[in-house]
Amino acid sequence: MWFGGCPSRFAPSPPAEELRRREQAFLLDCVAVSYISRGHSHSAPRAGSVIPPYNPQRDRHAAAYFTTRPLLPLLRKTGQAGGGTSVHGAVVDRFQVCGEAASYLRTRNNNGAGYSAEQVKGHSLFLTGIKPVFGYNGLYGYRRNTPTLRRLPSSFGITSPSPSY
Repeated sequence: MWFGGCPSRFAPSPPAEELRRREQAFLLDCVAVSYISRGHSHSAPRAGSVIPPYNPQRDRHAAAYFTTRPLLPLLRKTGQAGGGTSVHGAVVDRFQVCGEAASYLRTRNNNGAGYSAEQVKGHSLFLTGIKPVFGYNGLYGYRRNTPTLRRLPSSFGITSPSPSY
């Protein structure tokens, strides 16, 4: 598609049902995550992190490296052949899946508490529920700050009803 002599560099917008599905999948967990992080920061800072630790064997960009011939026997020997653990160890991985913070966030998000239409829609909600503004100059654009102008705003007549102030 061409616009003004230049090819369009933007992908077409997805259909409305796809946008709605994406909006419902967006989770806003900043307050809950902050509370959990502050709570675990002194007692178990590595295990209490809500950001999952990096596991290179589950990284799709590094997965081919772990299937090479010299590495497979080493992974079997060390017990890391079934997907391995993260850099922090198995205890931290288990805490990320089965820990108190993970179960709280999972329960909260499954019940819809992490969804916020205002955050998801953002700029598309701008000016959606706008009401008319009747300023100091009134509905017709001129001042009605004297009693005479309030009773009879124009000596030429009024073509539509005006609100009484």
